[in-house]
Amino acid sequence: MRRRSLFTVAAAAMLLAALPAGAFAQDEEMVDVSGTSFNLTGAPVSVEGEAIDGFLAAYNAEKGTNITYFGSDGFEQELRLAVEGGNPPEVAFTPQPATPCAMAETGALASLEDMGFDIAEMEARHSKYWMDLVKCADGKHYGLPWFPNFKSSIFYHKPTFEEMGYEIPETYEDLVALSEQIVADGLTPWCFGFGSGGATGWPGTDWIEDIMVRMYGADVYTQWYKHEIPFNDERVVAAFDKFGEIMFGDGFVLGGADDVDVIDFRDSPNPLFLDPPRCLMLKQGSFITNYFATQGAYDPGEESEIGVFTFPTIDGNTGALGGGDTLMVFNPTPENIQIVKDWTSPDWLCTLASPNGGGIAPYGGHGVPGVERLPGDTGVDLGCYDSDTAKIFATAVIDALASNTFVFDGGDLMDPAVGQGTFWTGLVDWSKGKPSQEVVDSIEATWPAE
Repeated sequence: MRRRSLFTVAAAAMLLAALPAGAFAQDEEMVDVSGTSFNLTGAPVSVEGEAIDGFLAAYNAEKGTNITYFGSDGFEQELRLAVEGGNPPEVAFTPQPATPCAMAETGALASLEDMGFDIAEMEARHSKYWMDLVKCADGKHYGLPWFPNFKSSIFYHKPTFEEMGYEIPETYEDLVALSEQIVADGLTPWCFGFGSGGATGWPGTDWIEDIMVRMYGADVYTQWYKHEIPFNDERVVAAFDKFGEIMFGDGFVLGGADDVDVIDFRDSPNPLFLDPPRCLMLKQGSFITNYFATQGAYDPGEESEIGVFTFPTIDGNTGALGGGDTLMVFNPTPENIQIVKDWTSPDWLCTLASPNGGGIAPYGGHGVPGVERLPGDTGVDLGCYDSDTAKIFATAVIDALASNTFVFDGGDLMDPAVGQGTFWTGLVDWSKGKPSQEVVDSIEATWPAE
C-alpha cells in the first residue's frame, strides 16, 4: 500500500513551504456575524451529517451564530423545487459541480465576483480546475470549493490478504485475476452497495468513470461528460463491459449483482468487518471511512484490519478521480459572505477535518469519532488529521489541487438530467442484466436537446 500511494507527506510540506507568505490571509476587516441564524442545507446524512452538526456547533460557540444543518439524500431534487418555488436556502452546499451554474441560470445565486472574492487567490488556494467548474455562462463564478473526496481507492481486508498471500493488483487484469483466485479459494471478493435513496445507482457510475479515464485518457473523458461525444459511443460501451468483468464475474459479488441496488452504500462496508469477513474488497471514495466508524472494531491507524490501494492501471494509464462539495450563497448579506469565507479558510477546514482537529485546530474538531473530511484548500495543515489513511488521502488531494490533476466525477459534471438521473438508474438496470449497449442507448436518449 505504501509503495502505491500517489504522493508523500514530504512533497505536500514542500508545496506548502513554497507558497507565498500570507497567501491565505482573510480580509483584515471582519464582519461581525453574531446573531446570524439560518439553516444550512446539503446532502450528507448519518455520521457525515453529524460531523457537519459538530462543525457548526463549534462555529456557533466561537462566533455567536445560530446556524443549523439539514441533510437529505434527496437534496438536489429538493433544492431545485425550493428555488423553483421562490424559497431558496440562505446557503447550501452541493456534491454536484453542475448545480451552481444551473442555479445561477435561475438568477437565485450570488456570484463570487459580486461578493468581493479575489478569484486569483481562490484559484491558488482551491485550484483553477475546481474554480473553472463553477465558472458559468456569464463568465462569473458561483461556488466556493469546500471539501473534496478521493474516489480512486479500493479498500481491502488486510489479514486475509496476508494470510492467503494475495498481492496488491497493479493492473485491472491483475484485479480480475485476483478476484478469480479469491473465488477459487472459497471466498467472496467484492462488497457492493448501489443504494442511496433517490440517488440509488451512483456508486456504480464511479467505476465507469475510473475505467473511462484510464482506458481513453482525460481528453476523451472530458468530451464524454461534456457530451461532445454521445453517451452511447462505443468507448463507453467498452467501459461498461470492462466493469462487467468484475460485476458479473462468477461468484465475485456478495449477494449477486442483481441485488446491489437494495444494499445502501453506507452499509456496503459492513461485511468487511465480520469474523470471518464475507467479502474482501470494496471500491468507494475516501469518505466511506466515515461509515467505518459505525463498526466498533475499526481502527483507522497502522493496526487497522482495513487497508487501501489505488484503483489499478488500464493499458498503463492511471488517474485521480474525485468529487467535492461546493458552497453556494443564495442570500449574499455581509454576514453570510463572512461566514462562508470563514468556513473555507484553513483554520475552519481544520475543525472540519477530524474529531479533534488533530489537536492543532484553533477551534477544536467536529467531535464525531472516525469521521474525517479532506482539505479543499492547499493551506490546510496535514496535522489536522488523526489517521494515517486520511493523511495519505489529504496529501494526494493537496498535491492534485495544486497541480490541477484532480479530475472530478464525470457524472457530477454532466447535464443533471443524466448525471443526477438516468446515469444512476441506468447502472441499476445494467446490474440487473440489461445489456451495456441498451443501457447507454437509453441514457443517450434522455440527454436534453442542445
